[in-house]
Amino acid sequence: MLKITKVHESDGDVLIKLEGKITEQWAALLDGECRAYLRCKKAVYVDCANVNYIDEAGIEVLRSLSDSHVSLMSAPGFITALLQGGGRS
Repeated sequence: MLKITKVHESDGDVLIKLEGKITEQWAALLDGECRAYLRCKKAVYVDCANVNYIDEAGIEVLRSLSDSHVSLMSAPGFITALLQGGGRS
């Protein structure tokens, strides 16, 4: 399960906190949430500190969001390695 919490929102930006697992089941929801803010011309920051698992679909979504100028923050080392190395969880 993935918990998505909006921690802060202003006219120009939004901070979203993730907790749990980013799996195929939740990846599309995360993508949709972030892209909705991007369409509103907001800078999007995603706190990944409490993500404890990510599957291939989750990796793809985080890569895509990062390419769309979503800033990933506090990502655990395994997520950073998977995003940079093209590996699998």
